[in-house]
Amino acid sequence: MKYFKLEYNSLNIQETGTQFQCVSVEKIGDIQSNIFPMEGSIDFSFDLPIPIMQSKAKPTTILNVIPVNNRFLILKNYFIDFIKNFEIGEFESWKIKVKHKNDYYDDYSLFVLSFPLQKEIIDFEKSKFYKGKFTDQSFLGEDIIIKDYENYLTVQNKFQNSDDDFLKFKLLSLDFSKIEVDMFRIWNFPFGGYYVSERLKNSIEEKRFTGFAFQEIEEMDKRIKVIY
Repeated sequence: MKYFKLEYNSLNIQETGTQFQCVSVEKIGDIQSNIFPMEGSIDFSFDLPIPIMQSKAKPTTILNVIPVNNRFLILKNYFIDFIKNFEIGEFESWKIKVKHKNDYYDDYSLFVLSFPLQKEIIDFEKSKFYKGKFTDQSFLGEDIIIKDYENYLTVQNKFQNSDDDFLKFKLLSLDFSKIEVDMFRIWNFPFGGYYVSERLKNSIEEKRFTGFAFQEIEEMDKRIKVIY
C-alpha cells in the first residue's frame, strides 16, 4: 500500500481562494509554545488559536494556517468524522473559531495524531547519516552511524549545542511493510508532517474534499528509499 504526503494545495487558487489562506491570527494561544509532549496524549488544557482568513480565501476542508506548525492540522469537523472510518490510530481534536471578514466559522477543529510513527517506519540500519553545516550546504562531514530512534535522538541533541553543525542524511530508508494504517505523522525528523495511504487518498479525491494535495513519498527526494 503506497503512502503520500498530505499537503495543502497552495497552487489551486480557484479552489482555495488565495495561496496562503491564514497568515495571521486574532489570538495565537499556546500553539507555538513548547508545552506539548513529543508524543502521546495532550492531557491538559491550553489556549486555542483563532486564525484569521484572508478576505479572498475560501473555507476549504483543510485550512492553511501559517502560524500553526505541521504537528497540527486545521480540518472541518465533518472530515474528522469521515476519517474515523479509516485506520488512523489515536487522535485528539479541539473545536476552534476561524475569523473570516466580520464573521466566524465554528465548524473547524485543531487536529493531531497522538503518536508519530518515525520510530516504527525508519530503518536506521539501512539509512545513512553524516555531519552537515548550516553555513555550507555542500559540506560533507564524517559519516555517523545511527542504530535506532533512541540513538538518533541522542546524536541530534548533541548537534543542538553546535552553532553550525547538524545531522543530515545521504539515504533515508522507510519500511512500510509492517504497518497497516491509513494516516500517520512523522515528527522531529526531515519531511515531518502527515501522510495518508493510497486508499485514503483515493477516497478523499472521490468525495471531493477541498484544499488537499498529495505527493508520493519517493517523489519527494531521490535520497528516500521505500519498502512496501
